[in-house]
Amino acid sequence: MQYRKFIYFLIVSIFFSSTISGNRVPAKLKYDSVIVKTQKPSAVQEQEVFKKVDLGFAKTKESADIGAWERFLNWLAKLFFGKSGYEDRATMQTIFIWIFVVLGLILAIWLFSRSEFSAFLRGNVKTAEFNFEDIDEDISGIDFNKRIEHAKAEHDFRLAIRWLYLRQLFFLNEKAQISWQPYKTNMDYMNELSKSDFKTAFKDISKVYEYVWYGKYSITPTDFKAFEVQFRKFENEIGV
Repeated sequence: MQYRKFIYFLIVSIFFSSTISGNRVPAKLKYDSVIVKTQKPSAVQEQEVFKKVDLGFAKTKESADIGAWERFLNWLAKLFFGKSGYEDRATMQTIFIWIFVVLGLILAIWLFSRSEFSAFLRGNVKTAEFNFEDIDEDISGIDFNKRIEHAKAEHDFRLAIRWLYLRQLFFLNEKAQISWQPYKTNMDYMNELSKSDFKTAFKDISKVYEYVWYGKYSITPTDFKAFEVQFRKFENEIGV
């Protein structure tokens, strides 16, 4: 019996000693020196692989996630660039923003050019067009009624309007509302009348004169009668 216990103890001791010795760390480690190389497929191979894969599920999810604006950008990107990736959509959106900015600037410039403030800033830019430098005589000695009637008899209603307008300037000068000078423009006289009660009425007859004379519009006798009434009304306002 004692003999069997000894043999059993001897076997167990040999097993544990071999196990411990097998788990010992070697004195010198050996490292793997093999160089790993990564390979990337060519673009052609990549396209061939993806052509064989059904990506319909991805397209369905993307279409569900984006709105009408993104779909519109996708359509434009495909139209101009042939593809509709994120960068392509961003480029199209930037282009749209710049288009809106430019159109907004054009609209703002157009509205400003039609404003009175724009006309004030221009000042005497168009002096040669709107003045009476071609009048080489003293307006106090001009028989305006005779000149107007002569132009009407010749059916030169544009010239008749010009004499009518010059007569209003003569009356305003006589009443010391403006200081008449042949080189002054309509805008100069408008500024001189800025604090008067008939500035608006003077602006209206100035428009008639500018449109008829410088716009070179052909007016009928009926048109002239309506304009003549407007000029007579202005004379009543300034007390002629």
